[in-house]
Amino acid sequence: MAGDIPTRILPAKMDSWYTDYFVVTRIDGFFRQFSLIQIADLRNKRVSTLLNLFGNKLYHKGKKGELPVGIIAPSELHVHNTGEHSVIGGLKSEQVKIDTGSETFNMYYTRDFSVRRPNLSTPYGSIDHPLSDFRIQLSLLKMHLSCTKYESRTIDSEIFMIPEDYRLVTRPVMEEIINSLFTKE
Repeated sequence: MAGDIPTRILPAKMDSWYTDYFVVTRIDGFFRQFSLIQIADLRNKRVSTLLNLFGNKLYHKGKKGELPVGIIAPSELHVHNTGEHSVIGGLKSEQVKIDTGSETFNMYYTRDFSVRRPNLSTPYGSIDHPLSDFRIQLSLLKMHLSCTKYESRTIDSEIFMIPEDYRLVTRPVMEEIINSLFTKE
């Protein structure tokens, strides 16, 4: 269990879409009754977080340079290139060693496609290339995400807009809701 959510119904994958001006990430779970979407506006350096929980659709528009709601940044972050390479999800990827002061692990990024500020919605904004294998923490849930497939295609611009049926909430309200999903009182 992750709070009130059985781990077997947690999302098993995250989809990402990259353009010159936006990065969108989306995780869906529990038969699409749960979704968490992050829309990173790369020009304005702002991330909007959208949450759909059993039809209750909420969003928060972050401030410039602020991480998305629920994403926990390590207190320290040191990135060192290792010189190692691998192919991840069809992408030629370069390995970096991450040291947070409390743990050390490897991650990968790719130069196979270019996006400015591709990691705006992660704590790894200092890495200038899209991540192909990385770790991230959403509230109390630690995740290891790895690209399984890369494809270039045309996507509808609506994916970068906040739908009208989503209701604006403050950051503390959104944080409380996200945190409540992963904790038990």
